[in-house]
Amino acid sequence: MNIVILGATGGIGSCLAENLSNDNNLFIGSRDLNKVNHLVEKINASSSFNVSGTQLDASKFDSIKNFLDSANDYLGSIDCIINCVGSLLLKPAHTTLEEELEQVYRTNVFSAFGVIKFGFKFLRNNGGSIICFSSAASMVGLKNHEAIASAKAAISSLVLSASSTYSRYNIRINAIAPGLVETPLTESIVNNKMSLDYSKSLHGLNRIGKPENFVPMVNSLIDPKSDWITGQTIAIDGGLSNVK
Repeated sequence: MNIVILGATGGIGSCLAENLSNDNNLFIGSRDLNKVNHLVEKINASSSFNVSGTQLDASKFDSIKNFLDSANDYLGSIDCIINCVGSLLLKPAHTTLEEELEQVYRTNVFSAFGVIKFGFKFLRNNGGSIICFSSAASMVGLKNHEAIASAKAAISSLVLSASSTYSRYNIRINAIAPGLVETPLTESIVNNKMSLDYSKSLHGLNRIGKPENFVPMVNSLIDPKSDWITGQTIAIDGGLSNVK
């Protein structure tokens, strides 16, 4: 299978890239070209499948279009696109600046929208799968999450509508909604004992997640035998959204 991963050098993205490279050809991208090249070299040292990548600014449509064009040129075709691009802004609404809100939406919502917008032409003939990342924070009220929760909720709504629009092309579109996961993005929380202990207490399993927790679900969603799953936001969140 030929898989494209945006945001591939982040905590979840890099974990998925390394695992998926065992059985699939990959084209990966992120904002930092040095990190992309390093990850490509690391994967190619152990994988027998084709892996390459390039720089990407997923907050801009032109960059997404050029990235997916390059991915298709390298892979020859695209079967699955996974958008792991995301951000984290924890501030109450009354202190959030307009430019901060815009950046949150560009990073999260615009990237997901762009993947669907420009990925369609590569999946329209043979079908395929698109996976985006929402958040459990969009399903439960959490203090100071107004910007990121609303952006992630928009992704879930986008997935729901787009899955209907593109179902006649056999394109399946789903989202995964994590709870708090230990990644470079969440270092400020994980490295603060008080914040970490409080965050753990919000999760039914009383622990935060790790990037490898998402590998089984992604493998399941891209499996051809899962071709009856679309329009879903699947929570992998240690119980954050529904277990108290």
